[in-house]
Amino acid sequence: MGDGLRGSRRRSDGPGLLFRARGSDCRACAFQAQCCPETKKERSLVRREQTPELKAFQAKMETAEAKEIYKQRAGVAEFPNAWIKDKIGLRQFRLRGLVKVTLEALWACLTYNICQWIRLCWKPQREEQAWA
Repeated sequence: MGDGLRGSRRRSDGPGLLFRARGSDCRACAFQAQCCPETKKERSLVRREQTPELKAFQAKMETAEAKEIYKQRAGVAEFPNAWIKDKIGLRQFRLRGLVKVTLEALWACLTYNICQWIRLCWKPQREEQAWA
């Protein structure tokens, strides 16, 4: 089917091999309606391969110690991420470039930390002074 491998692609989810079939090959295939929409003339698919680093990470995450640490993620990381998305509206960066994006993320984290400090530390002290 087709002339096979056409190249490789590198994406954030890992490297992959790109395979493509010619449109003429797809026309003769019994599964053409399932995998080739009318807008496409040929079929392409990317096959992901696991890198040694990814395999090592997955093996590490299968250990009981890693699973126990990962359970803490909900309380430590998920709430601040949700708060920054909801209250600040940072769902996508407005700036371009690593330095500018880093600054934007730091400002969002600093805002979150200051709000938490006010809520947990500063406000209770002011209320105690008001009662005295």
